[in-house]
Amino acid sequence: MSSVWLLTPLYLIPVFSQSEVLLTILIFTFILSILAIGFNIVFGYAGQLTMFHGAAFGIGAYGTFLIHSSLGISFWLALLPTFVAILLLSLLVGWICFKFRLREFYFAVVTLAFSELVRLVILNWNSVTNGSLGLLVLDKPTFWLPGVGVMMIEGTRAWYLLALTSLLVVAALSYVLVRSWIGRNFAAIRLNEELAQTLGIDTFRYKLLAFAISNIMAGYAGALFGFYTNYIEPSQLSITQSLDAIAMVLLGGVGSILGPVVGAFVLTGLPHVINLSAELRAAAYGAILIVAILVMPRGIVGLLSRSRHVS
Repeated sequence: MSSVWLLTPLYLIPVFSQSEVLLTILIFTFILSILAIGFNIVFGYAGQLTMFHGAAFGIGAYGTFLIHSSLGISFWLALLPTFVAILLLSLLVGWICFKFRLREFYFAVVTLAFSELVRLVILNWNSVTNGSLGLLVLDKPTFWLPGVGVMMIEGTRAWYLLALTSLLVVAALSYVLVRSWIGRNFAAIRLNEELAQTLGIDTFRYKLLAFAISNIMAGYAGALFGFYTNYIEPSQLSITQSLDAIAMVLLGGVGSILGPVVGAFVLTGLPHVINLSAELRAAAYGAILIVAILVMPRGIVGLLSRSRHVS
């Protein structure tokens, strides 16, 4: 849990910095870190390369807003049926893939196909999703404070605290999960699935569990993203979201708690902090990723950990 506590000093940044730009970049970084942590559960710990995260991210955004607006319930209550929908869809997609024993490249391709199917449904379901025009999100999440009552989360600092707290909670849950007996079963499947099955581990069930948990985390990131940006569109379900999560995990460090967060900071925050144009940001993004894969196969966290042990 010590690695999770390393994130707590980030609460001090709004105290020392008045830069709205910096805080906004960090909010996006925190939200995408949640997406990357979710992907790391199924890939880094359970060893399954999925491309369904983009769909889960978009479903989280669309589902939460549509349920919130149609039923008139709060953002937090709307998350519950959205999570149930993501869970059921994950169980369906995972059951199909794992029942036919799809692995590695084949599993990635089939989950990508399902993700694209979901995106096309949302793109063409104009009566509900408004098609390619997307949806304007005007409402904000609210929370209740003792003695104060219900308060709306609006303004950069309030969103900063919400995004950072959400990241800490998700990171802590990930830490507890991977260090439990469930996490040990995930690791056994990643290392040698046939041997794990021989030892009595229900590999089908645990791969399905990892797939579902990771998608729910991605869905929560999507819900935060949609309500923060005030806009939801079908492109948020594109392959780009899945590729972003993969890049962040590979750069930061596969199979570590802080790895996805470090990767998100570098790939989301750094190109904006150094004030590059959109074209140069894309070039810097690609160059950083290529160099990292060639020089740091275990990611930044793995390299730092190795250096510490050597010294």
